[in-house]
Amino acid sequence: MARKLASVVEIESVEPIPDTERLSVATMHGKGWKVVVGREDFRPGDWAVYFEIDSYLPDEERYAFLRERCLRKFCTKGGEVLKKGLRIKTMKLRGVISQGLLMPFRYFTELYTSDGLRAVNEGDDVTERLGVEHFDEVKAALSPAMGNPISAEAAGSFPSYVPKTDEERIQNLVEYFTTMKDRTFEVTVKADGSSVTMLYAPNEDSEAPFKVCSRNLNLKPEKSDGTKPLPWQMAFKYDVENKLRKYWEDHGIELAVQGELIGPGIQSNRDMLTEHEWRVFKIWDITNQRYLLPGITKKVCDGMGLKYVTVIASGVPVFQRFKNVDELLLFAEGKTDRGNEREGLVFKTMDEPYRTFKAVSNRYLLKQAAKED
Repeated sequence: MARKLASVVEIESVEPIPDTERLSVATMHGKGWKVVVGREDFRPGDWAVYFEIDSYLPDEERYAFLRERCLRKFCTKGGEVLKKGLRIKTMKLRGVISQGLLMPFRYFTELYTSDGLRAVNEGDDVTERLGVEHFDEVKAALSPAMGNPISAEAAGSFPSYVPKTDEERIQNLVEYFTTMKDRTFEVTVKADGSSVTMLYAPNEDSEAPFKVCSRNLNLKPEKSDGTKPLPWQMAFKYDVENKLRKYWEDHGIELAVQGELIGPGIQSNRDMLTEHEWRVFKIWDITNQRYLLPGITKKVCDGMGLKYVTVIASGVPVFQRFKNVDELLLFAEGKTDRGNEREGLVFKTMDEPYRTFKAVSNRYLLKQAAKED
């Protein structure tokens, strides 16, 4: 499922920020995000459009007030502008963390009927209708033209029989604090890299059963210059095709192994790794169309000699230990093995039905935002 970057929301509360005359903090019904807004912009019960962090908005006049701070261009090495838009990210204003953008509903005439009535409901996804894209996906799509050293060429779209890897943030799952109190979770470190899925599925594609994919594309094993892209280099480094083929021969099950590609040239390589690594965080059972539970996933990785992401703890009753989003986000803060700010944590249920989500560290997001300014 594509991420809901722009959605129709109802304002739940608006609280003034102390020692300011013009700013307040708004919250939305059913969401755990907090956004700094103008003091007179909203009242409880108002309708609005909410844009999540990582949204990339088209450079339109209704967003002109964002240009000075949020305009981001993608350019070739020669300076040609490939695309420009407005990136929404985490900010800190008057000591308050603000995540996302809230705009009054009246600015979006395309969401009304010809009679002037609202044509949408609370919670509706309006990402495509408003031309909003995911910043990182735009960057990845344009990376070959930008001369990105980890880019690859597309052989086709991402396979329809495997879910994409983007985890939902806890801010969009506030109901879990009520509905998931009895569930226990594996807690792992969220690796700060690039998502790569490798799969072996002869029943789906007998001519090319082994595939290496980015978050959105099936990748060619060679670039036009004859070199192998990094995701395929990792496939050879870990001998993934032969390992997945043997698993299928032994168990009759096709697998898609999903992991994070990290190391030099990727996301600033904050841990200063000298070699590229691929660390597994999920395994999708293609044959039975389900994710393997965390304990089984780690055993399969160990048996294949594949690296699994760093486990913080297993069997954690997350929603008994943490009472709200703020407590969970604070828990997500911490350091990597090499002492750098970690991106956050990923939580996976230890039993069925399988559920997973992520908590991204606000401290990490603020540091990343500061680097871009």
